[in-house]
Amino acid sequence: MEGSKKILVAVDDSEASDRAVGYVGQMTGANKAFQILLFHVPAPMPPKLLEFGGAEDPRQEQRAEAELRRAQAAWVEKVEEAARPIFARAKSILRQAQVPEEAVNTQLFTPPAEEDLDTSILEAARANGCGTVVVGHKSFSWMQELFQTHVAEKLLRQAQHLAVWIVL
Repeated sequence: MEGSKKILVAVDDSEASDRAVGYVGQMTGANKAFQILLFHVPAPMPPKLLEFGGAEDPRQEQRAEAELRRAQAAWVEKVEEAARPIFARAKSILRQAQVPEEAVNTQLFTPPAEEDLDTSILEAARANGCGTVVVGHKSFSWMQELFQTHVAEKLLRQAQHLAVWIVL
């Protein structure tokens, strides 16, 4: 299928995200030619779960590594659990817009700590053959706008060969 018919929608638990999903539903509706990827990126894994300082005793190091892996798995499970209602709400919005269930997929992506959200979104769009990226834009106060750049603005600057829809 053409990349232009695949749409990545970045979702989270915000009203802006719901508006973006709703807009995609209005634009695509029951048209079976479109594929929609609901893409969620949680906050990065906490640094304390990335690695430990090591130990001189090999047995102690093995125990510490095993504990770290268990803690990482527990964190991933918690993130997956938190994403379920986000995906369910987005799917419900699309279902109300008569988007066929088989046209909707989900992806939860935990990026490396050093990777920005906009980079994660663009890489996922390209990896999944999406020609369009859709994000909701949450209004910042004027003070926040002085010090922060919204992910939507970063996407516009960096999205080469992709359409970017920003839903206000």
